[in-house]
Amino acid sequence: MKPIWLVLPVAAALAACGGDGEGTSISIEGDNGSVTAQADKDGKVSVKAPGFEGSIKLPKFNISAENFEVDGVKLYPGATVSSLNIDDRQDGTQSGGVKVTFDAPAEATRVRDWFREQMEGAGFTVTGNRDELTGKTKSGSPYTLKIDSTGDAKSRGTLTVSGN
Repeated sequence: MKPIWLVLPVAAALAACGGDGEGTSISIEGDNGSVTAQADKDGKVSVKAPGFEGSIKLPKFNISAENFEVDGVKLYPGATVSSLNIDDRQDGTQSGGVKVTFDAPAEATRVRDWFREQMEGAGFTVTGNRDELTGKTKSGSPYTLKIDSTGDAKSRGTLTVSGN
C-alpha cells in the first residue's frame, strides 16, 4: 500500500479546484486500492483511503488555465478545473492516466478550435471532428478531448491522457 502521506497533496489539489460551484472530486486509482476525495464549496475536504478516513478544512484557491498544463498546452484562457482523476495502475491491461474536467467561458466550437491550434503548435498529433479531438501528446501519450456546450457561451471539456 502507498504511504498515507500521499493523500495530503491530493487534498491540497482538491481544495484548489472548483471555484464557485458545488465542489470538486478527485479520485486516484492504484494497484493497491483507491483514494477518493471530495471538496465542498467552502473548502472542507473529505478523504477516504485504505487505512484512513477523515476531513479537513483547507483554504480555497482555483486551479485555472494558468495553473494546469499537459506537455506545453494549458487550458483555455479563463477555464477552471472542476474534476481531476488520476489512475496510476500499471497492471499490464491498463497503463494509468489522467482525466481532467474543466469549465470554459466560451462556446464549445471556439474552445475546441483553440485547443486544436495550441496542440498542433506544441507538437501533438491531432485528429477528430466537431465532437472530439484525439491523438498523441508530444511525449507520445494518447489523449481524447471532448467539449460540450453548456449554454450561454460556456462549455465543459474533458481531457483524458493515457499512459504510454
